[in-house]
Amino acid sequence: MMEYPSKYDFFLSFKALINDDGHFVDYILVSLSDNFQNATNIKAERILGRKISEIVLEYENDVFGIKDIYYNMIPKTRRKFEKHIYELDRWYSINIFSDDRDYLILFYNDISRIKKSKESSADHIRNRGEIYDLEEKREYFGYKDKLTGLYNRDFFDEELSRLDSFRQLPISVIIGDLNGLKLINDAFGHDMGDKALKRVAEIMKRAFRKEDIVSRVGGDEFVVLLPKTTEKTALSIVNRIKEDCIANPLDFIKISISFGAATKKNGEEDIFEIYRKAEDRMYFNKLTESKEAKLSMIKYLKDRLEEISFETKAHYERLKGLCLMLADKLGLSDIEKEELKLLCEFHDIGKIGIPSQILQKEGALNSDEWERVRRHSEIGYHIIGASRETLAIDELILIHHERWDGKGYPGLLKQDEIPHTVRIFAIADSYDAMVNDRPYKSAINNAEALREIESKAGTQFDPYLAKIFVQMMRREEVAI
Repeated sequence: MMEYPSKYDFFLSFKALINDDGHFVDYILVSLSDNFQNATNIKAERILGRKISEIVLEYENDVFGIKDIYYNMIPKTRRKFEKHIYELDRWYSINIFSDDRDYLILFYNDISRIKKSKESSADHIRNRGEIYDLEEKREYFGYKDKLTGLYNRDFFDEELSRLDSFRQLPISVIIGDLNGLKLINDAFGHDMGDKALKRVAEIMKRAFRKEDIVSRVGGDEFVVLLPKTTEKTALSIVNRIKEDCIANPLDFIKISISFGAATKKNGEEDIFEIYRKAEDRMYFNKLTESKEAKLSMIKYLKDRLEEISFETKAHYERLKGLCLMLADKLGLSDIEKEELKLLCEFHDIGKIGIPSQILQKEGALNSDEWERVRRHSEIGYHIIGASRETLAIDELILIHHERWDGKGYPGLLKQDEIPHTVRIFAIADSYDAMVNDRPYKSAINNAEALREIESKAGTQFDPYLAKIFVQMMRREEVAI
């Protein structure tokens, strides 16, 4: 039996469920720690072997805090956050770890004693009467978020209790969550992610009064407490913020926030229930808005890439035509053809993370520039991976520059290890690049391009597919 620093610590272990197409669909609970029942008062057999989606639906009150994880779960990710689980009346530091074997492990570390110690210190100072002014108290406790300058979680929790009184009614809570932060961080680095959070903070500050408590309470989560504010007014503020986000993009990144709002109208209502209601509404809105925001951002990035590089719509269409001709010749399935079409359209989306002066450079790239260009497949993997529920080609994008001899990049696969669709795409992409002008080289004719592919069969290209492609293209040329 494992030993824990607190009898309320526990862990849950889930295994990813993959459908017949190889796509992630859900997690299933495969094991949990011995003291789970002691910490939650839930028998292990009630949830063991069940999908995480089923557990969330059955335990709507979020008794062990997995609702947020369920709505935002992405395989092979790591995350850490603090959460007060109201049903257990305990604070937890929740560590999420997903490994390469598609296991999701959640570690719950009880930090209630630390939290209560902070609260006791604050109560002690208040009782001594040393701090009377609200603004002085805010600065004294250091209750500002260092990145955005908004108030932090500790201060919000304190103000939620302080303002929960009859004379502040109606009191509204607005919860907002920045959509696509992981996509921004992975594609453009955490500096750009920080800029996005700062932009949200600027927009939020403009929308609220001085007496409103505007806080950043998590990595991408913001909460606002509005005393003497009706729900109608709160919703109008939300709409105003959304309009402000549209009008104030960050460079080429559109800012999108999902919101939920709820209002305490009478003294009998529990302010924490109001908070949870706002949170639930935010998550419900995020289910659709987050997906739309990610797809919109990807489209925006793709359009932007066309402006600064040679990746044009004509290039995508030519690639699709070549790939589908070869796919038909080989008798590929409809699913494989759909993957090919998506790969043609999004394969170089990661180049948006490469400086335009490198993409537009005439002449050979130096070693440093070449290394930066090679990263585009990894950047593209992260960008499309953020929307794999609708664009499940992130792994194909990661490996679309692999070679038959294993000397491609990122150098993970070779020969038959490379998916069929990627091997087809590699030939079509190289052919199209050779017969069309690029900033760094002039086009060659069809015959020369086909001879080049023949010469690279067995090294850069699958020898069988290269032979079929060359024969097909020569027949096409004769037919024309």
